[in-house]
Amino acid sequence: MKKKEESLTELFQSLVGQPLRRNVLLKEYSTFRIGGPADFFFEAHHLPELKKAIIFALEQNLPFYVIGGGSNILFADEGYRGLIIKNSSRGITLIPQSLEVEALSGTRLADLVEFACESGLAGLEFLAGIPGTVGGAVWGNAGAFGRSTGDLLVTAFIWERGREKEVDRDFLAFGYRISRLKEKGYLLLSARFKLEKDKPEAIRKRINDILALRRLKHPPEGTFCAGSFFKNVFLPDGQKLAAGLLLDQTGVKGLKYGGAMVYPGHANFIINTGQARAADVLRLAAEMKARVREKFGVELEEEVIYLEASSSML
Repeated sequence: MKKKEESLTELFQSLVGQPLRRNVLLKEYSTFRIGGPADFFFEAHHLPELKKAIIFALEQNLPFYVIGGGSNILFADEGYRGLIIKNSSRGITLIPQSLEVEALSGTRLADLVEFACESGLAGLEFLAGIPGTVGGAVWGNAGAFGRSTGDLLVTAFIWERGREKEVDRDFLAFGYRISRLKEKGYLLLSARFKLEKDKPEAIRKRINDILALRRLKHPPEGTFCAGSFFKNVFLPDGQKLAAGLLLDQTGVKGLKYGGAMVYPGHANFIINTGQARAADVLRLAAEMKARVREKFGVELEEEVIYLEASSSML
């Protein structure tokens, strides 16, 4: 096994032109600060590297998974038996004549929001305070305050097993916290968003107002968590039930298993108090779901992704 790993690292170096790291602790790449070692790990800072790394995994039949900011994922305690590729390809381009901005998929959402504000372009303020990257936001149609990423997207470049193509919003089939990227496993390379002209100071005020609202309800900055753990519930008649409100009425705030605890200030956040394991989080989440099911007859669905050690995008 050791010789095979060594030959893979050598082959990766020759094909990608960058070193392949081994036995990397995934908790260092997760806002949950949970996760065991990945057999292989590579951080791609440019799109060509990202593509080459994926081609390498496909050709070697090596299980792989692409991550962004690690803000909406729970890694397994056992780590990952394959290659974790961290997408850090960043860059933002302004298209002034059409009031659009284009961002590479590894771009931090915070950087995109700030760039738009400084450029006097409004529309992305609702993303303020959401950790993660453009790729993750488009992949899961991230949103808040009644707005979603897909609302502003006009075109995107995606890549699937060596083929790159430009697609529009309709192709991506956005829904609540879902897109075709998520369902089909396409990789986002870049996305272009249509915005509106406004004064930077007015945009800044809206950003600050949103950040203040988040500080009131969400765990403080620096808390180890992965954001809202469960999706809101939509009934057949279209009525929306906030997962946090349902959970609150079951008395889960402060509930704790091992090092994982339901945040006392908001029932839809699970936090790592310092030494939590993925097993603790999963056990706590199962208890939360069971209480909601028993009290309301509603089945909660996880928004945070649990990446099992043996899963793959192959």
